[in-house]
Order: sequence, then structure tokens, then C-alpha cells
Amino acid sequence: MGTIRDRGLVKWQAALIMPEHKALNKKIGEVDYFINKKPILDEYQVEEFENNIHFVMEYHLPISFRLHNEGNPRELYGYCVFIHPVTKELRIQKRDSSFEYILFDEIIRVTVED
Repeated sequence: MGTIRDRGLVKWQAALIMPEHKALNKKIGEVDYFINKKPILDEYQVEEFENNIHFVMEYHLPISFRLHNEGNPRELYGYCVFIHPVTKELRIQKRDSSFEYILFDEIIRVTVED
């Protein structure tokens, strides 16, 4: 009589995996692993951010932001020049006199520079 050979996990794998599929599966696994989730901010932190931004605008002081940009946090330094009240978009004048627009929802941390 013949013996039954159990192939383990191999029997559940697809018979044909193209190199493109294998690379895509690997890429998806890496992307999910390294993405940093945006921290959940409570209303007191948001209120503190707003107060700091208004203070900086009133006295024209430099400010630094830590932003959540598609899973990769980044820093932004400059002066807050304008806040759009409807879209909650901030216009930041960077140190090289160029402008950058950021959304208030992207902000993770606000620090008033001296």
C-alpha cells in the first residue's frame, strides 16, 4: 500500500506566483510595518496648539511644528503668517522666505521657539 505524504503549508500555496506578485506582497508587508499611526490628540492638546499659534502670530515669534505626513513625521520651522478660518489651513513662512501650507489636522506638536 502507498503512504500518504503530507506537504504541510505547500499544499495551500498557489501553484503559480509571478515575480511581480511576490514583490508586491513583500512591499505591502513592509509598508504596513513601518507606517507610524497618527497619535490621537485630546481637546486640551488641540486647544493648547491653537493658543500657541495665536500667541506666535500676535508677537511674530518663530514656531516649530511636528507634522504627521502620511505616516512619516516631519519637522517644520518658521513663522505662522495666516490661518484660513474655514479650511483650517496655516500659511507658514519658512526661514528661507518661502511659504508652506499645512492643515491643522496634520499637526502633532507645536513648540514656540525663542
